[in-house]
Amino acid sequence: MPVVVSTVPKWRFDTSEVVVPSEWKVIFCNPANEKELAEACREADCLLVLASFPEVTASVLQQLKSVKLIQAVGAGYDRIDGKAAAKLGIPVANVPGANAQTVAEFTVGSIIALQRQLVVADRETKAGRYSDIRKSLLTTGLQEIAGSTVGLIGLGAIGRQTAKILKFLGASIYYYGRSRQSAALEAELGIQYQSLSKLLTQSDIVSVHVPLNDQTRGLIGHAQLSLMKQGSLLINTARGEVIDELALAEMLEAGRLAGAAVDVTYPEPPPADHPLLTLSPGARERLLITPHIAGVTVGSFRCMLKQALQNIDRVLHQEVPHNVVNGL
Repeated sequence: MPVVVSTVPKWRFDTSEVVVPSEWKVIFCNPANEKELAEACREADCLLVLASFPEVTASVLQQLKSVKLIQAVGAGYDRIDGKAAAKLGIPVANVPGANAQTVAEFTVGSIIALQRQLVVADRETKAGRYSDIRKSLLTTGLQEIAGSTVGLIGLGAIGRQTAKILKFLGASIYYYGRSRQSAALEAELGIQYQSLSKLLTQSDIVSVHVPLNDQTRGLIGHAQLSLMKQGSLLINTARGEVIDELALAEMLEAGRLAGAAVDVTYPEPPPADHPLLTLSPGARERLLITPHIAGVTVGSFRCMLKQALQNIDRVLHQEVPHNVVNGL
């Protein structure tokens, strides 16, 4: 009987209504450290992990004597040392694009929430200050996506889907990525390529959609945030390490940014003294922060989990896995 170790908890299978093949022996674990993870995988044929947890280091990998595949549920695989896995002959696979629509919806919803100040409006209205908050919001002025210029950093599956929705809603769209897309795709999505610095200076809203790697870690630091327009918005549904979070906190405190929506932090969960959790009351009003939920609706997670299990099944039947990301 093949052994599959899953750091995806059983309740997430149950919530997603995904059934594990009866011929597998599945070991569910929630490792507190590297030793616990390595011990759980001592006889494993495959390891199933969430995109954000746990970290599978070179030290752990060296102890995985029987593992034939490390499968991430989702597009992200930055918590897995892919190079070390490749040296040991262990393929690492992901599930790309399965939640692109889901994250794109969340991104656009976050923009709208910030532009219309929905959180503040809801809180103040419930507190009995209907007239005061209405007057304040209308006096300050509420924005909308139509007529706004949105800069997308990264144009993978999520970035492209976000662009489609933004185009429909009437935004002007810039994008920046490792390479420029074809003229046909630019025309289809209604997007225009810009350098990173020009995108930051010209956009009313900047949304980050890049994977975490050596090139994107710290991509948006103090210098880049300083280029953004006074009163602009920043959305991050990628990875916390892509943005200098201390610099972002300083920009929110200074009021340079009108708002930021952050679905990811570093580390996760953020400690009590994290710079985005210790903002002053005024700066806190400008921050919408959520616990890494942009891409994990019931439907999207069901799709990702099913594809991940299908890939494991391929390997258990001695077939080549799909979507291997570490060069094997």
